[in-house]
Amino acid sequence: MMKRLKLSVVALVVLSMMTQMSCDSSDDSNAECQDAICTAVFVRIMVTITDENQNPIALDSFEVIHRENGNAIATSLTASELEGAKELGRYPLIEDGILGVNQELQVLFRGYINGQEVIDSDYTVGTDCCHVSVNSGDIALIL
Repeated sequence: MMKRLKLSVVALVVLSMMTQMSCDSSDDSNAECQDAICTAVFVRIMVTITDENQNPIALDSFEVIHRENGNAIATSLTASELEGAKELGRYPLIEDGILGVNQELQVLFRGYINGQEVIDSDYTVGTDCCHVSVNSGDIALIL
C-alpha cells in the first residue's frame, strides 16, 4: 500500500510539473524572448528604387502606411540621411522600435515626385525577439 501511494505521489508531481511547463511556454507568445540575447545593432530595412539602368531615383517624398488603419508609420531620418536617401535611391521602410516583439504588419510604401505618386509596393514586415525584417515584398524596386 505504501509503495502504491509513493508511486501515485511521484506521478502526480511529474504531471503537475509537465502541466506547469506547458502553460508557461504556450500561454505567453513572448516567453521565448525572455532569454534572447539581442545585438545592440539598430536595424533599418531600406527600399531601393532605381530606373531600368540601375540609376537611383530621387523621390521628393515618401510614406509608409499601416494597411489596417491607414496611418503613416514614422521613421527617424535626419536631414542629411534624407539627402543621402535621395542620392542613393534608398528609403526606409521599417526600423527597430516601431513594432512590438513578435508582431507582424501589412504596410504600403508610396513614393512621390512633383506631388505625383510614382511608385507603390506592399510589404509584410515583422519582428522576432530582437529586430525587424521583411517577410514578403520586394525591397529592390524599378521605376
